[in-house]
Amino acid sequence: MARQRLTGPRRPKAPYATISALAVVGGLGCLLLPLFGSFPWGSALRILIACGTVAGWAAWLGRRSRLPTADQVREVDRRPPVLFLRTFGKEAVSFSRKELSPDLNPLQRAIRRLGEDPFEGVQTLERFLSAELTERVGPLMGLGDPTDRLPREGAARTWVADGTWRSEILRLIAEARCVIAEIHVSPGLAWELAQVLGAGRHRRLFLFTAPSTVGGRISTAVSVNNRVFRQHPESWENTVAFMKDVGYALPEVHPGPGAVLGFNPSGGAILLTTGATTAAGFVTPVVEALATMEAEAAGQP
Repeated sequence: MARQRLTGPRRPKAPYATISALAVVGGLGCLLLPLFGSFPWGSALRILIACGTVAGWAAWLGRRSRLPTADQVREVDRRPPVLFLRTFGKEAVSFSRKELSPDLNPLQRAIRRLGEDPFEGVQTLERFLSAELTERVGPLMGLGDPTDRLPREGAARTWVADGTWRSEILRLIAEARCVIAEIHVSPGLAWELAQVLGAGRHRRLFLFTAPSTVGGRISTAVSVNNRVFRQHPESWENTVAFMKDVGYALPEVHPGPGAVLGFNPSGGAILLTTGATTAAGFVTPVVEALATMEAEAAGQP
């Protein structure tokens, strides 16, 4: 059964904070049962884990329900935005583990990982890059999936009617300082990327490949998360063919993990960096490429 398509800001009525608080109280209360009766400790611990999961889930949904819309962000941040293009229904694909401080030693990192919020530890592309992009480039924005019931963490959303989304995308493409895209084959994304190319804004388009761990492999947590939630990154072969059909040229060979790709005036890919593992490592090449373009536009040497 298809989910109802809605427009306008999401205003959930569920009491997420109350649900989270009750789950915490219930879980802690279960620990008292074995002390004052014959309730088994094993059952109490299982209930505690279940309540902890519910509390974390409700707290996460509560955070999402309070996220500002694109219009609200625009009221306080007038810089040209960073436009996020992607395929609806593929927004939950995991990109990277949550970034930890490089000052932590291996033991401290392991302890931090064990204590991570399960809804924060593995992040999507937009969630991973949003703070760095917003700080150094501009506010990250995009159209919202009309079937969403809550905002998603990362890009601030605006939800428009089915008949107006194309005009809204064209406006955002013209206004954006740059465009980042997460590729999953779909007619809607193909149309959007074709408009970027047709408007001559493709030099401001950037693509990213997922980072690797120290051993050179994609994080096991990221891979497992994608399998569990049946969210799979598009294969490089499909990405190359899809972009070629739209009018772009990507290298046939995968550029490797942690890559940032820009585009030249003819639509050919330019490899800006590889091996990036931090948000700053991904965003710095974007900032440098934009600075070069903007200096050229201003007639500076």
